[in-house]
Amino acid sequence: MPEDILNKVISFIAGDSDGGDDKQVLLKQIAREIQQNKYAKFYHVRQGEADVSFAQYFYNIYKIVYPAWVYLKDPANISRIKHVTIESFLDKPTMDIIKRLTPEAVAERRKTAGPGISKELEADLAALTAGFDSPKLAAADKCYNLIAVLNRFVSWNYYAFLKKFDPSLAEKDFSSTPKFSSLNTDIIMADISAFMSILPSFESNDDWKTVFEILKYCKGGTDLIPFEIWNGLLSNLKDLRQSKILECMVRLASGNPVWEPKAAPAPHEQLSSVWLDHKNAEIRQVIMDIADSQRNTQIAVLEKTVFGSADTIRLSFYTKEKGKILTQKDLAAYVYAPALNHLVSFIQDFMSKEMQELGDIMLVRGQWTNSSASRAMSDGYHDVVEILPEITALDESLSEEGGNGPRLRGALLRVDRDPGQARYINSIITTLNEEALNIINRAVQSLIIVGKHLKMLVDDSQKKPYELIMNWKELVQVSKTPITQRLADDYKKVNYFVQLMLLETRQQEE
Repeated sequence: MPEDILNKVISFIAGDSDGGDDKQVLLKQIAREIQQNKYAKFYHVRQGEADVSFAQYFYNIYKIVYPAWVYLKDPANISRIKHVTIESFLDKPTMDIIKRLTPEAVAERRKTAGPGISKELEADLAALTAGFDSPKLAAADKCYNLIAVLNRFVSWNYYAFLKKFDPSLAEKDFSSTPKFSSLNTDIIMADISAFMSILPSFESNDDWKTVFEILKYCKGGTDLIPFEIWNGLLSNLKDLRQSKILECMVRLASGNPVWEPKAAPAPHEQLSSVWLDHKNAEIRQVIMDIADSQRNTQIAVLEKTVFGSADTIRLSFYTKEKGKILTQKDLAAYVYAPALNHLVSFIQDFMSKEMQELGDIMLVRGQWTNSSASRAMSDGYHDVVEILPEITALDESLSEEGGNGPRLRGALLRVDRDPGQARYINSIITTLNEEALNIINRAVQSLIIVGKHLKMLVDDSQKKPYELIMNWKELVQVSKTPITQRLADDYKKVNYFVQLMLLETRQQEE
């Protein structure tokens, strides 16, 4: 008999000419299997209906898993479960590092730590990564994926399924007895199939005990589902699956004797690596914030040293203030506006005044022994001063009559209703920023040359005999202030300004 049924299944699948007859034979065989099944009461073969007892079976599951569903649907609880799961598989030294790297602990450390805090955090990150060795990663991931299996199982829509048997069923109310009625299986075939796809694993080595210990700890010492009850339910579900009653019901109801359930893909979240990546990103952000804070402090000090209390906003359009409309709409910003305005101020207030006057003394009146050095310093000075028209042109391109101003204003008016305008605006701003950075970089390179020669002149003025300038005594008489001190002060100012530019363009070494 079994061989005959097998042949008919093969014939049915292969689509032989008498497949229709074979199909009926197979369906009749399935009907007999249901009647002989230990769960035969679940299904009325002649009527094609699921029995009230079938609904009651799912209702009992619903009552068991409902508290777990309520708890696990809260994202905050899932986040805590992930954290506790990770901690459950780590040793004490690694846990100590994690405690040092909590947002609260890092905030406290920053209050009292010195400038070496960034290196300390880097060292902690390296030690934390080393503490996440492969066996621990694998164990934590396996445990959490079991929790994900449980979550998927308890989150199945039992209530919507049961309402088909009793439309008056109240959600969350387990005090009254449901009034279930038998139901045509056609109506619930898809539900049965979906339920079978999310049944928990029945592997003997699954560590459900650890899972429920973690869940109990996360819930403040209260069982999500008592472990003994879960074990009983798991055993019963395994028995139900092995009985094949659900498959038989769907096969008979659908008229498809070879129907097979499709299991949902097993959860495969890389919990540990995701957690570690998140922690790395979190601490990296802290380190960047520290660097930004230190950089901003340095910028403020250098700005005060170079410019004092003078107003350094010299451009009309390429300014941080004018760029706020862009940042408010999450568009590209005028990244180098502070640096470019500082450069204009430095050229107007220092290079075109003090350095021009000093140049008249040192380059025009000075008797240089090395003409190439004199020429290099002169070229450096003129290269910086002659950059000013380029900056003015960039700024004025954003005016009403400029090449970029009208385009930007028109695009800004349309950007809220046409997201494509954002790319257009960002393209314009990016080009402007690149031009600004190019200007700043060229100015910095020329200023470095000027600064180098100022330092050479300071050193030469203190030598006996002189090596670079032969007529120092004459130049001393021409300068309104002591020449050596003047050169030293100007060298410092140029050097400080170069540092300011490098900080504002983030090109300095970290």
